[in-house]
Amino acid sequence: MIIMLIFLGLSAVFVIGTIIYLNHKKNTTNNSIKQTNQQVLNKEDIEETKKELSHILKVKIKDNMICLGNRYSYVIRLGNIDYNMLSNQEQDAIENILIQTALAIDYPVQFFSTTEYIDTSKVISLMKQNKMNNLKVQEYKEFLMNYLQNLMENRSISVVKNYAIISYDGLYENAVEELTRKTNAFKGNLLRAKIVCEILDEDELYNLVYRELNKNSALNISTLKEGGKKLYVGKKQKKKTNQHI
Repeated sequence: MIIMLIFLGLSAVFVIGTIIYLNHKKNTTNNSIKQTNQQVLNKEDIEETKKELSHILKVKIKDNMICLGNRYSYVIRLGNIDYNMLSNQEQDAIENILIQTALAIDYPVQFFSTTEYIDTSKVISLMKQNKMNNLKVQEYKEFLMNYLQNLMENRSISVVKNYAIISYDGLYENAVEELTRKTNAFKGNLLRAKIVCEILDEDELYNLVYRELNKNSALNISTLKEGGKKLYVGKKQKKKTNQHI
């Protein structure tokens, strides 16, 4: 009888111990799963923030420069001249200037041509700022603005744009000074040939990259606000946008 009671007691202790162990193991497993899920979510958040154009293409735009590794570049928009309308003497003079400019180049430079649709948004904006008291003139202005808007949206007219990309390899601290020196010399030489050049600012650089990657798009990336410079808008940004709406 005593032996039976001892076995019953041991059995009860074993059952209770088993239940406690299983509960402890279950709680440990659930906590481990929660921590793993949290780590995965945090990793996804980090990856989502990295999915920008600069991370995909490894390109960064800062201080009007395109930064790629330790190479920094200015993009210069080249003006046009009507070469065929010049006299033979003027054509020879321009050719000599261009040859001298090419011989003076001792740094990395690339020339880039692309076809772009005309953008009349700046002209339309200036016309809107100009107030007219004359009703006839106001009607003509409205007609002209609509015409320019339709001309831009229909994308029926395109122009060829030429660019020069001047680069510097080295430290970021020296990039602005070196590129400014090189571009000023380059622009000065071309100005002798009556070719006016302009350095693209950050918005113009973003627009140029965006147009080349999205040939069928009529948008300028500088007109986009939230998420405009990202490759896509993530879930969190969509939620924020919906909340603002």
